[in-house]
Amino acid sequence: MLELLKDIRSRIEALGINFQFIKTIKTSMNGIERETWLLEYEGSQFVFVSGQKNVTLGWDIAQCSLGQGVLEGLKEEFAAGHEYYQDEKEELRNYYQKEIQKANTKNDLIKAEQLRSELAEELKSWEEDMLENGYGSWESFMVKWNENLSQCLSPLRTVDIGDMIVEVDSRYLKEDAPSLTQAICSLKEGPFTLATEDEWEYLCNGGTRTLFRWGDTLDDVLTEIYNVGSVRKQDEKASTILEQPNMLGLFLSYNSYKMEIIDHTQYTKGGDGGCSICGGEGAIFVLPCYTAFYRQPIYEYSDRLSKNYYCYRRIIRLP
Repeated sequence: MLELLKDIRSRIEALGINFQFIKTIKTSMNGIERETWLLEYEGSQFVFVSGQKNVTLGWDIAQCSLGQGVLEGLKEEFAAGHEYYQDEKEELRNYYQKEIQKANTKNDLIKAEQLRSELAEELKSWEEDMLENGYGSWESFMVKWNENLSQCLSPLRTVDIGDMIVEVDSRYLKEDAPSLTQAICSLKEGPFTLATEDEWEYLCNGGTRTLFRWGDTLDDVLTEIYNVGSVRKQDEKASTILEQPNMLGLFLSYNSYKMEIIDHTQYTKGGDGGCSICGGEGAIFVLPCYTAFYRQPIYEYSDRLSKNYYCYRRIIRLP
């Protein structure tokens, strides 16, 4: 291991870039612990990431199986959502029944009929919303889940990934960008470049074949996802899942509000700008944002890229 680290250091020094070698750190992947270099450049931290040949990336709902822990978590999400809709409809019925009873007591038959009509319309609206969001039945929930995954995840593929020096965390744009294309051009200036989609997905999952970088489970992480950005006690920080570095020592895909720019003019990675969470769309649309394979489409005719939502991560490919 010592010889390997010396070789890596020699390759980095040969770049002629003023990287400061801070220390060696241990990261783990697939149960295997590895040692790598933690570097610093102009106040920002970087790590060396070794590449891998024949890495499987992307997702196909027909060929890739969800882990049992994820399925159990989704069932809990469905049950909670279904119960929510049922409770809301029951509360609505109770309210209108009381109002109808008041109208009948006053012998106001027109008012009573009007209230019955309003109740029917509101119940229909809630029912349509429940079905639209997949909470009518477990089977319909999974149909919606698979439909969304097939539309928003990158395709299944096998690629070779080379060695890289990678910025530990992303950084927000310094100012709004007029377009994704122009942002990419400006961010690739100097010694650094941006990761391709293949490289970003590898960096996020480290070559593992789970839908989520933290593994085949939704235990505890859902609470973090739905409370992203909330204030936590300092002593709770260590127990978080999203805010801990991944198996390569990087902070990726931990906040759906952050859309990370890669070397691709049609997609960003890592989140949807918080649209699904703010829209209250539920697990079917929120959870895919936290997978390595999620794609957020960006259209050239859309508004400027806001510095408050778009971020980027610098890398250098090692020869």
